[in-house]
Amino acid sequence: MDQISYVADYWLKHGLDHLSPTQKNKPLCAWWYEYVFKDQKWRRKKKPSAKMKAGISAQIGWDNYVLKDTSEDESIDLAIKDYQKQKGFFIDDEKEMKQWEVNLEAIPAVIKNYIQALKDLDIKKHTTINAEHYVDLQMDGIEIPWIGRTDLETKEFFIEAKTKWQKRAGKPRKDGTYNYGKVAVAAEPEAAHVDQVSFYEAATKKPGYLIYATPYEYKVFSTDESSALTAETRESCMKDFYRTALTRQNLIKLSDDAEYVAKNFIQPDFKNINYFGYSDDELDEVKNFYGR
Repeated sequence: MDQISYVADYWLKHGLDHLSPTQKNKPLCAWWYEYVFKDQKWRRKKKPSAKMKAGISAQIGWDNYVLKDTSEDESIDLAIKDYQKQKGFFIDDEKEMKQWEVNLEAIPAVIKNYIQALKDLDIKKHTTINAEHYVDLQMDGIEIPWIGRTDLETKEFFIEAKTKWQKRAGKPRKDGTYNYGKVAVAAEPEAAHVDQVSFYEAATKKPGYLIYATPYEYKVFSTDESSALTAETRESCMKDFYRTALTRQNLIKLSDDAEYVAKNFIQPDFKNINYFGYSDDELDEVKNFYGR
């Protein structure tokens, strides 16, 4: 992607020059508050989760393995060093700090499993490999592009990477500690991830692979072979991308006043998982925004 496609003024007035698969998977009420009412500076200040940071650090590891031909051990060391730098985000949050500690122990196994998946795809035989490659898709009648970044991309295919980490389970033990149980990959990919793969297949015009890696296993789903990523499924997903974009575009056109549209045209759902990471004060602010 060399440049941003055409964007209508009514989008730009709200500071928006693109849509993305991440935005698409947010419920309308959350998207409107976070992307129309709030700005990018606010979004970047949102505190990350320990799992999100672990996924980013793990990707640094396997990207170095693929792009710079580092050994597996060197790749793991790079990921661990990066993740150790993220500790400060969680100093004031006991639950997230423990999750950070659990993730730190799991990173080597997650990276080894992901690299094994890459070996299964014979990734290193490809001479042209890009990481975080921007791709875009313009839809008829939608006056803003969809933009995303492929995790890895060769001339022949793309890869969408997902990591899964152990999570705290049940009630605390007598000593106050918690159990962090084994995490498994489901038999079929998650709906949001099917959406992402469908978008990248449409934008790149290439087949793709969805790779899940945990500390215990990995699974690879292919657009050519997986029953969850059939052409019919991907086509249905892209129709949903269009409907999502059209709905949001029509709301954007209504008024330059984001709060007016929120209070009069959007039904909020404060029980949606999107708000689980909000503090009580942040959630109160959202409720006030929607007049609740």
